[in-house]
Amino acid sequence: MGRELEFLYVSSRIKALETALLGKSTIDRLLEAQGPEEALKVLSDTDYGADMAEMENVYDFEKVLEKSLKRTFKTISDSIKDSRFVRFFTLKNDYHNLKVIIKNKILGLEGQEYFSNLGEVPTDELKKLVLEDVTASVPESIKRAYQQAIQVYEETQDPQQIDFILDYMLFEELAELVEGTKENFFKEYFTAMVDLINIRTTLRLMQMKADFRILEKSFLPGGSIKKEILLKLSNEPVQNMIDAFASSPYGGVVEAGISSWINNGSPAVYEKLADDYLLNLARRGLYKPYGPETVVGYLAARENETKILRIILVGKINGISSEMIKERLRDVYV
Repeated sequence: MGRELEFLYVSSRIKALETALLGKSTIDRLLEAQGPEEALKVLSDTDYGADMAEMENVYDFEKVLEKSLKRTFKTISDSIKDSRFVRFFTLKNDYHNLKVIIKNKILGLEGQEYFSNLGEVPTDELKKLVLEDVTASVPESIKRAYQQAIQVYEETQDPQQIDFILDYMLFEELAELVEGTKENFFKEYFTAMVDLINIRTTLRLMQMKADFRILEKSFLPGGSIKKEILLKLSNEPVQNMIDAFASSPYGGVVEAGISSWINNGSPAVYEKLADDYLLNLARRGLYKPYGPETVVGYLAARENETKILRIILVGKINGISSEMIKERLRDVYV
């Protein structure tokens, strides 16, 4: 009980914030909108409305979503002593920005528009790091990740190796972060996330008939499924993959996701089902008055909501039918 008491204040704030999460009825109204302008009008009647005043055109919706999510991260960060819970959700954005800066340097590009504003390390400091500026104020873990990525790139001249190294080191850092909290729920959530990504990666590379060495480099640390098992399955018929996970917690995701992937040539259904599986785990936070589940659940819900809105608005801008957009939508948290 002692550890849970640390979450009392932040949990009480989250319980108030949960009331502003978008429910199914609002999502349905967004889906029914005739175009992006009408969808944004529906969104303006929600908590996103305050951030929409600065929009110059419909394409600025990404800035609105980003600004809202960044405010959520700050609110929770200001309300909890243990920064690792928020850092779990922001760290990937710093690694994303590092990838962009390294590739821009290699290819001689700018790419400013590809930066995420949801990280915690200023992009100017990451740029200093990549320019070998010793004054760069960057965490040691990210410095090590950069050094390893550049070393492998210089040896191979293969930009894909940068992705392999930085993805691996991101998840290595996430695993340490989660382990450090000693929270079983957090570990369960992270383990499932990694397992589902590693299964997806195996399937994608099987579809591409990729070299097993690429498959080996693509596995992320922190999951419960051994690399050897997935490597073995990658050389067998796809049905063996379905059978291997049939009795596991991921059975439904794997069977329906793979079947759709084979039939349609797209991982979209697998990715939707994997996200829904993780959201269902995170939903425990709805039913606990306080504790780590409440924090992880709410932050996962906010990221999920951002993803839902992005899918809808991109679909509306590109004139995709409501039925097709709905097929890709994730579940809502509330």
